[in-house]
Amino acid sequence: MNKAETLEEIKRAEAEIREMKEAAARERDRIVRDARRESIEVRERLRREADERAASVVRAAEAEIARDRESVLAKGRREADALRSAGMANVERAVELVVAKFQGALDA
Repeated sequence: MNKAETLEEIKRAEAEIREMKEAAARERDRIVRDARRESIEVRERLRREADERAASVVRAAEAEIARDRESVLAKGRREADALRSAGMANVERAVELVVAKFQGALDA
């Protein structure tokens, strides 16, 4: 092989290497784009799942709070009824006592 042929062979090899580097760079860029797109999709999916789970937890907590609230209200109603009954009994005794004292004052 003479110098010209050797030089031509080197140029072809350099061109082939350049094309391989460019192809590798394009492949690298494609892989990076795909990875970024996939990471965004995964992040969005996980965010939606987290939002759904949070909403579920909130709904469960609200239901429990409603049950607890109703329980507290029912207990308060029962206590109010008991106090009302006791108060009515005390009113009757108080009226009898006032009437008795009033009669005692009239008799004196």
